[in-house]
Amino acid sequence: MADFDAETLAEQALLIGLISREQVREAMREADNGTFEALTRVLLRKQLLTSWQLDRLMKGETGGFFFGGAKVLFHIAEGTFARVYRGRKMPGNQSVAVKVLRKRFISDAAAVDRFNQEAEAGLKLVHPNIVRIYEYGEQDRQHYMTMEYVEGSNLRDFLKIRNRLTVHEALPMMTGLAQGLKHSIDQGITHRDIKGTNILIASNGTAKLVDFGLATIEGEEKKMAAAHGQRTVDYSALERTCGSAKGDPRSDIFFLGCVFYQMLTGQLPLPEVESKDPLAKMLKRSFGAIRPLAEQRHAPPPGLTAIIDKMMRIDLKARYQTMEEVVRELEAYQADQLAPAPVPAPSRPRPRPEAVAAARPAAAPAAGPADEAPDDDAFDEKPMAGKTILCVESQPPIQDAFRKALARLGFRVILIGDPDRAAERYRESPPDVVIYDTDGLGSDPLHALLDMHEKAHEDGNELAALVLLGPRQGILADRLPEDDRLIVLTKPVKMKDVQDALSMLVPVA
Repeated sequence: MADFDAETLAEQALLIGLISREQVREAMREADNGTFEALTRVLLRKQLLTSWQLDRLMKGETGGFFFGGAKVLFHIAEGTFARVYRGRKMPGNQSVAVKVLRKRFISDAAAVDRFNQEAEAGLKLVHPNIVRIYEYGEQDRQHYMTMEYVEGSNLRDFLKIRNRLTVHEALPMMTGLAQGLKHSIDQGITHRDIKGTNILIASNGTAKLVDFGLATIEGEEKKMAAAHGQRTVDYSALERTCGSAKGDPRSDIFFLGCVFYQMLTGQLPLPEVESKDPLAKMLKRSFGAIRPLAEQRHAPPPGLTAIIDKMMRIDLKARYQTMEEVVRELEAYQADQLAPAPVPAPSRPRPRPEAVAAARPAAAPAAGPADEAPDDDAFDEKPMAGKTILCVESQPPIQDAFRKALARLGFRVILIGDPDRAAERYRESPPDVVIYDTDGLGSDPLHALLDMHEKAHEDGNELAALVLLGPRQGILADRLPEDDRLIVLTKPVKMKDVQDALSMLVPVA
């Protein structure tokens, strides 16, 4: 770790171009005693630096902060060949994802070829159900591409929490994915790697295909599988079984059907096999042993089951021959079988609990079992229809409880686990109200909330927020702003108390 004092940190960030000289002066003025620790707190609170940028600066790193005019903010994901970062396009502050090939593959022509192939394929695809590729190139001897940033999670992680989706929830996603895949095939591009991790579910519920890194571009078949075992084994096994050629669009149809099967039942049609030997994995697969969808406990209605069954036929001639057919049948089913969900008449607001009515700014404990997610009480009204709520929650079980309960109240829910990203999202588009759970946010759990407070007052508004404190975090209540509309509860809490608090913070529709 480099030996940094406040002046050295500021000068290094300035030289790299992360902050301006005026921002340095402003931050130094606000740093209480001019120490390194005080300066870093100001820089993080004002979002002049992110924690990822600060860590790299303290390690003496001088590169990897910019790619193609995008400033890198956070590390968000990684795979075998590349890392993915959250970035911001400069100028314009557009949020983007930046995918960077790992350094150990820089001298590997096949890996670079595959990476550039993915970018070339993505540049041709402009569709709401496909993650957009904006540009690609090489900078500081590193290969990168900038992409559409999707706030959400991949389908595999989404289903780890939800297990399965209802037909009403899944059908718009299924139809969108089919439309996106039809678009790519119409451009002469098959995906070749359709699976849960390559489907992103945005916070608004839109499903998007991503990672065309194994795509077959018509007339440009790449020969790189042998070097690193990059070719998806499932496709090879299926094509051997049914006698289809590599790049046959009907293989994508089959595996998209497998995705739909899992979305609706919570079960993988093909069990995952752990093996370093690709041949062993192929031999252990048995496409004929897939349990019929109709026999699953949570099988969809017969009409939708028939569509998915036809997508997954092993007999190539019995399978759908084009994605256009799949899209047409899904759209017809959606129109004919799914009536709009009824919207219940709003009922009178529930009485407000004393703990909530009296709690500001002091924290108030509420009844409930310790260390559990809030109770998922059944709500029979949608009083918050049309309102947006930003939920800062780092614990997956509680995230799921909030997602379901807040959606039932009618909120448009934005769930973010990283407080720095949540503060940035607040600055981009302030929501109507915030739920901010400090439990599990580290040694300085309030810094992002204080940044939201600052942004709200810059806009001439008050911050409306429900602050949830951990059982031993009561002392944090004294650090909360006095000039906002805050309600503070100490965990454990019940979901009913959350609803009552929100009814006080947000005007009821």
